[in-house]
Amino acid sequence: MSEPSGRFGTYVHFMIWALALVGFYLTSRYSLPLFHGIAGIFSAVIAGGVFAVAWNSRGFLENNYLLFLGISYLFVGVLDLLHILAYGGMRVFPGFGAHLPVQLGFAARGLESVSLCLAPLCLGRRLKPYAVFAGYGLVFAVITLMIFVWPIFPLREAAGPGLAALKQTADFLPGVILLGALALLWRRREEFDLEVLHLLLAAIALAAGSELIRTVFTAASGQAGVVAQLLKILSLFCMYRALIETGIRRPYNLLFRNLRLGEAMVRQERDFADSLMETVQVMVLILDRQGRIDRLNPAAERLTGYALSQVQGRPFWEVFPAPEAVDAMKEAFFHLVAGEIHPTEEIEWVAKDGVHRRIAWSAAAHIGEDGSVSHVIGTGIDITDRREAEIRLQRLQAELGGQVQVDKASTGELEVTKGELDAFTAAVRRDLRSPLRWISSFCQVLEVAGAHRLDFRGCRYLRRLRRMIRQTGELTEALLEHARLAGAAMQWQVIDLSDQARTIAAALQHTAPGRRVEFIIGANLRAEGDPAMLRWVLSILLGNAWKFTGTVPRAKIEFEALSATDGTRGFLVRDNRAGFAPNGGHALFRTFHRLCATRDFSSPGPGLATVKHIIQRHGGRVWAEIDPRQGATFYFTLPPTGQGSTAKSSGEDEPDSLKG
Repeated sequence: MSEPSGRFGTYVHFMIWALALVGFYLTSRYSLPLFHGIAGIFSAVIAGGVFAVAWNSRGFLENNYLLFLGISYLFVGVLDLLHILAYGGMRVFPGFGAHLPVQLGFAARGLESVSLCLAPLCLGRRLKPYAVFAGYGLVFAVITLMIFVWPIFPLREAAGPGLAALKQTADFLPGVILLGALALLWRRREEFDLEVLHLLLAAIALAAGSELIRTVFTAASGQAGVVAQLLKILSLFCMYRALIETGIRRPYNLLFRNLRLGEAMVRQERDFADSLMETVQVMVLILDRQGRIDRLNPAAERLTGYALSQVQGRPFWEVFPAPEAVDAMKEAFFHLVAGEIHPTEEIEWVAKDGVHRRIAWSAAAHIGEDGSVSHVIGTGIDITDRREAEIRLQRLQAELGGQVQVDKASTGELEVTKGELDAFTAAVRRDLRSPLRWISSFCQVLEVAGAHRLDFRGCRYLRRLRRMIRQTGELTEALLEHARLAGAAMQWQVIDLSDQARTIAAALQHTAPGRRVEFIIGANLRAEGDPAMLRWVLSILLGNAWKFTGTVPRAKIEFEALSATDGTRGFLVRDNRAGFAPNGGHALFRTFHRLCATRDFSSPGPGLATVKHIIQRHGGRVWAEIDPRQGATFYFTLPPTGQGSTAKSSGEDEPDSLKG
């Protein structure tokens, strides 16, 4: 006959214990000594049952708290039994006075309360049951010797008011300790299942209530003693139920629960494998030991054009591989079944519509429980498009190789042209500089020596001639510098542009000490590039700003950093030059382009064109904004620090931004 379970079982257990408690109470109405004797023996039996359950289920118990208490309740039950037998009417221990049952009762309750207080310390620790049993045996021996042999145990006063007062104090102390044990258990409540926690809390609370009733109602031999004894029985029953739940019922439930979880996990793994087969974009074939098709995923169906129902049970080498690859596929399969490792290979497959596909095929053997191969799992990746792309790439590489040869020939021609340009530059430097210096010197001598012979018009022509010769010389030097920088190799390093700008500003101020020009140069402006080239860029931009602010009473020239959002380093040169409408803004950075008439300012030269060329070689860009009312601003960017040596010139520049 099976044990009642569920809510009905709970009601049955409740009714049985309710009837037992009523029976105990009726016994107390008939005879208090009989009640205390039966209740004490019953408590000792339950305490022994607690020990028996805890000790025999110690291999299942995961919570050392309950095992520790189970061992302690064996000795508490023995002391309770001795306490009942020590009453005078029993005549078990003749020669001892009325203090003997008081001492044994106090020892039992004290050992129980201290054990409940120490039990939380066992949580999370490794417990040695035999060592704990031996320790409690030693404590029990010491207590019994102190009571029966040595006259040193408390509560040995003669009967009377002194004994009653001391007994009340002794009853009060275990109750306080039990309240502390209740608090300690609540602090470690996460260590217990909810049902077990409720049973343990109820057991300690009932034990504490029993002790407090003994303390508050001193007439323990009356109805207060009956209630205290009943509460103690209920406390032991709750402890017993907690051990039964954890040590006997829970392990078996856990065993069946693990079996159910194992079935669920197997089902989950199977569903996961099915989902993987359905969603993976690689073709998957599962074959039996004879090479017959067992499973085919949707990716394989799409690639081959065959449904699983059309090919299931057929040897796969009769369906998919091209005729010339059948023998190799069969040989590789049986080698794999024999335990050999087969590498990935490329095989020509034929789809249902006759289209040939190049497949990168690999397979692995699945070992069954008997140690032999039960299935072969094969995977394939369609690399047809990749192979065609590789063929096209090889063709393009061949064409590129031919183009490289053509480019080498063109490069040779460029080298010859560059050599001729270098020779021309050297000739200009050698053959044009000297005549210009001679002409300028002769004009100066003529102006000094023959000034009294020339009229006003002749003197003016002579001065204009000298100015044009000077401009021609400046233009020649600018062209030579432009050619030198265009062909020079770049030396990359981190440069302090602020320091270079301050040096250039000081040199410009030295040429005209009387001019009032305010230079505003940002601090710690750094960039990576060629020092000589970037110095030339700053010289041209600051020089232009100096030149075009010549007629401004309070000129201001700025060199600051520019906020950039593309990761580059940006800078600007701004001035408040004299107002004029820009002409040819889109041609601003062309060689020999001029912003204004020659009579207003000196020779244009290739300055801004050189700036554009240098910035582009650094992988940056340059543009300008000119406003007749506010002046001009020139912007340029450079690559971030650490990336300059890999920057490539784009060869193009964005259209110049011009405001007017």
